[in-house]
Amino acid sequence: MSNTTAINLYIANLNSLQNNILRYTYIIIFIAGNIGCFLNILIFTRQNYRQLSCSYYILASTFIDLILINFIILLRILNTFNIDPTQTSLIICKIRMYIAQAAGVLIRIFIVLACIDRWAMTSRVVKRRAFTNMKIPKILIPSVIIAWCLITMHVPFYQDIVNHRCIITSTNYTTFYNIFNAFISGLIIPMLMIIFSLLTVRNVRHLQQRVHARVQILVTTNVNEQTVQPQAINKKSYDYQLSFMILIQECVYIISNLPFVVYSFYIAITSSWSKPILQTTIETFSMNIIYALLYLNFSSTFYIYTIASHTFRKDLKQLLSYNRFRSILFGNRQNIEDVSFTQDQIRMRTRTATVNMP
Repeated sequence: MSNTTAINLYIANLNSLQNNILRYTYIIIFIAGNIGCFLNILIFTRQNYRQLSCSYYILASTFIDLILINFIILLRILNTFNIDPTQTSLIICKIRMYIAQAAGVLIRIFIVLACIDRWAMTSRVVKRRAFTNMKIPKILIPSVIIAWCLITMHVPFYQDIVNHRCIITSTNYTTFYNIFNAFISGLIIPMLMIIFSLLTVRNVRHLQQRVHARVQILVTTNVNEQTVQPQAINKKSYDYQLSFMILIQECVYIISNLPFVVYSFYIAITSSWSKPILQTTIETFSMNIIYALLYLNFSSTFYIYTIASHTFRKDLKQLLSYNRFRSILFGNRQNIEDVSFTQDQIRMRTRTATVNMP
């Protein structure tokens, strides 16, 4: 067997392996991601979470996750079955890259905003705690979405279909795009996450004694004040549980994002090099695996929260209880209970009538 034949065989086997890995990975991401996002929305729209400003940032990132999963991931699944609309439609080609870039960064930005919210919430400075006002996320979320969508408007202009492939047509823009990605997603966002996470941990440690003292005071208050005690303690519990959940999510993101950052810098440096086909194939294989890992992170938020927080797990169990879940899907719980009660009355009257029959 000649060297060329051996290389061609190796490339064919690598492409086949890549296709099989990506097909099943993306199908799992698509199913698990949609289920997780759906349950996240149901949980974070409940009363206990609606009182916390941080929940709005999580909900915003969840809705963008849904867009990413049901458009970008779906296209990638179709691609593994040799169905690629980006090869024939220039509009889909340009939109895919734009949504992948804009949505991917917006999700990260909302995680950072959630972390800043947790830092402000644990701060002893009153002005900083004003950032957790419920009006702030309602202003920030649409503002950030509009601003970032405008900033990334340059992405579609350099996308084109060449030889049935949707690619960036400018070598200079390829270098800029990869440096831009690595700088934003690999340096700025992780640095902000690390800084505000450390500040939050420091604030929590400073507040532990004060929180413990307040709980003791609440427990020993008179009867009238005891009616407020469960809500106060419960809200504080949700605050700190959310802080812990966000910290775990940031750790997972930073670790899973490292390969993407390294690869982006590598492509930025080597984009103008002349490469043999074997090297190009290996780079493509590596790129696809790295992107699959990145998209897996975007679809795993619900599962990270479930593992990290016992309060979140408790709320999930309550949500999935039959009557409560059915009331969310089909109507008000009180209506369901009234129907159930009416049916019980009818059965009791039927039995009574049967017993009283001569």
